[in-house]
Amino acid sequence: MHGEKPQECRTAMSFYREHVYPHLVSMLGNPKPIAEIRKRIVSLAQGDVLEIGVGPGVNFAHYDPAKVNKVFALEPNPGMLSRADKQRRATSLKVEFIGLPGEQIPLANPSVDTVVSTFTLCTIPGVTDAIQGLMRVLKPDGKFIFFEHGLAPDAPAQVWQRRTEPLFVSPSKVVT
Repeated sequence: MHGEKPQECRTAMSFYREHVYPHLVSMLGNPKPIAEIRKRIVSLAQGDVLEIGVGPGVNFAHYDPAKVNKVFALEPNPGMLSRADKQRRATSLKVEFIGLPGEQIPLANPSVDTVVSTFTLCTIPGVTDAIQGLMRVLKPDGKFIFFEHGLAPDAPAQVWQRRTEPLFVSPSKVVT
């Protein structure tokens, strides 16, 4: 961004992070095949749950309130949190929002029965620290339910993955 002042860059990034990025994720991040897998795996959660990178809250509809006591919803992006709160209100789940990144899990050792992560680990700059934190708070007999993506084995699909990747890079990874 040639000629722009640092404050203008920060303002533009803030707008992208809090408004554009949540909108993109909400519109494009949950196509039917992915939604079906989410429904199947998130329903396995039970007890006290930590969902890391809750995003716009698309998983809330798939938790079974009869099996889940509470969801600790970790998400550093205020734009995502406001969308997630709307999703929460459409359920009977007890949700506690925690506005922190994945590397800063403020829960006690071991305190959760299930950890859920869907398409989140790739967005965390300190992913190793985040995974260590997840394992720290997960009870010894707990479950870690995750759904992540990788590079497709098909060359034409890889081309499209690489073309669209900049749209989905977490704004927290962008240095201004």
